[in-house]
Amino acid sequence: MKNNIDINYVKSELVKIQKYFLEQKFEKVVEKTKKLIKKDPNQVPFYNYIGLAYRQLGQNLNAENTFKKGLEIFPNNISIICNLGALYRLMAKFAEAEYYLKRGLELKKDDFNILCNYGNLKRDLNKNKEAIEYYREAYKINRLNETLLINLASAYGIDAEFEASKQVLKEVHINFPKNTKADFMYSSIHNYQEDDNHRNQMISKLKLNLHQQDMVYLNFAIAKSYSDIKNYSESSKYFINANKNQFNISNYNFENELKIFNIIKDRFKNFEFKNLYPADEPNLIFIVGLPRSGTTLTHQIVSSHSKVYGAGELPIIINLFNDKIKDTSFLDKIFEEKDYDKNVFLQKFSQQVEKLFAQFDSKIILDKSPLNFIWIGFIKLLFPKAKIIHCKRNLRDVGLSIYKNFFDGGHLPWSYNEETLIKFIEAYKDLMNFWNEKLPNQIYSCEYEKLVSNKLQETKKMIAFCNLDWEENCADHTNNDAVIKTVSISQARKPVYKSSIKLSDNYLNYLDFLKKL
Repeated sequence: MKNNIDINYVKSELVKIQKYFLEQKFEKVVEKTKKLIKKDPNQVPFYNYIGLAYRQLGQNLNAENTFKKGLEIFPNNISIICNLGALYRLMAKFAEAEYYLKRGLELKKDDFNILCNYGNLKRDLNKNKEAIEYYREAYKINRLNETLLINLASAYGIDAEFEASKQVLKEVHINFPKNTKADFMYSSIHNYQEDDNHRNQMISKLKLNLHQQDMVYLNFAIAKSYSDIKNYSESSKYFINANKNQFNISNYNFENELKIFNIIKDRFKNFEFKNLYPADEPNLIFIVGLPRSGTTLTHQIVSSHSKVYGAGELPIIINLFNDKIKDTSFLDKIFEEKDYDKNVFLQKFSQQVEKLFAQFDSKIILDKSPLNFIWIGFIKLLFPKAKIIHCKRNLRDVGLSIYKNFFDGGHLPWSYNEETLIKFIEAYKDLMNFWNEKLPNQIYSCEYEKLVSNKLQETKKMIAFCNLDWEENCADHTNNDAVIKTVSISQARKPVYKSSIKLSDNYLNYLDFLKKL
């Protein structure tokens, strides 16, 4: 098709679109780019910008259609192929993501963006060593890409190569001194001493003109450094600053969260689960609970079993239901049949979800996404054989541990404010009581304090609950090389320790909200 508009005009409009994109005015990007595509559909950047804008707006289907339309016109365009592959990765459609990223590498084996995104995909698939290889190849092409260095350092950390991770983070410190995420990552794998040079460097950065998000990373990191030396007063001061800054960024409304909890309870209150007592092995095991309640330790123990694949925190269930729960038509279809065995919609939906889990190619998959406690009823509908382990911990200790940690991407916005943190914990307790009443004997309660005090006995109980034969592997989780991507990464492969029990007592004089838990 012949170009219909002047190339100089296109260039000037692209500058405007880029500006809107950088300003995060994504609706404006979509509106303006749509008009330009009508005038001239033969401009690659149009498809990329509008597709990326849709992605930022959470309109993944529109983004997918846009990139595919672009590929119809430009079937071998690397940037569109890369963006489509990256989109499928975020949608947890890993097979599709791999298809397009592989196609991109076939077209250009040394494309930096393709290599980076392939590394991201392999990391999501828990093939971390392969992820490192792709990142290293990208590193050969560009040693000064900030995002790549962060991802490479993260991958080394996931693989427990902490010294290698530190070396990469030092490269970030040298080349990008204002990158406080690197400081935060370094702090998570570093054991600070009384007079630590890195702490001093971080404190000096507080004087710089940093973005609010950068201040969040920095305050969390400094707080952790003081926590290491048991200076709880200074540690608390920086934790408070970090959480206040992050909560201001999040623009979070707890009432929206509570609505979801109430909708779920309302739909399930009169629902009777039937035939949920199969004696055979599960196909899925879910570890749920509050974050920092011992879910990672439990994951490492159970996934030490030879039949169990520890997949870490999979976004599959959360991504599926976070939006769908607000759709009454979706819920109506699930609950329209009293006998769920005859519910055609539910069966088809279950098959779709099973395909997503099947990408991990294992007999029994273990998912430790803590917030799956919200979706227990749906999990049992979709997967009657699934086993659910509920991790419980002293609420003051778990409240402190949540407050002390910055979760990837700033998600869990309720955790960055003392009031909403307490409210969420109360809502969690209420919902778990509801599930235990609806599903008696179907949810195993694993108490953190009992687990660390009598690990062997509690482990045998969990393995038996999962209808698995006992294996001595499960007695020592430290040899388990299952992928860990959570904030517990530096602790998870250590022997069980009791030092975190009643740790909150040290902070009671500095963090008043703990007294309410």
